[in-house]
Amino acid sequence: MDPTVTVALYGVAGTAVAALAGVAGAVFGPTLAARQSARLASGSRLNDLRSALYLKALTYVEDVAARLDGLSDPMADRQGRPSAVATRGEITAELRLLAESNVLDAWMKLVEADVGLAYREKYDNTLRFGNLISGDEPVVRDVVKAVDDFRQAVRRAVGSDK
Repeated sequence: MDPTVTVALYGVAGTAVAALAGVAGAVFGPTLAARQSARLASGSRLNDLRSALYLKALTYVEDVAARLDGLSDPMADRQGRPSAVATRGEITAELRLLAESNVLDAWMKLVEADVGLAYREKYDNTLRFGNLISGDEPVVRDVVKAVDDFRQAVRRAVGSDK
């Protein structure tokens, strides 16, 4: 075969490959872009859900802290009512589904401390007569630590703890 024809055939083959690559880019480019956009939107949606859930959980935590203040501080505001944003069980279920593991772990420790405080409120007859719980008692220390740990875990999770 003549070398000029061979070079021409290579040129035609190269042009054909380039054309196919261009067509493939035109066909698959928008599909890949749409897929990436959907993935980013899904991640954004998850962050929005987590933020709303963390806010709900932090509101519950404020209620726990206020309840503890009412039991341990003689000057605490006893007029406030719990906000009742959601029950502990509802928040726990949502956290099990959406939260990062360190936030869920901190929440479960908070729940354990809150249950201990609720038990003490219900069964300690001296509290019914206006007596206070000392700040040195283990139940108080457990609740205070659990509240602080949960707040810190949420701050780390949302990136506001720098």
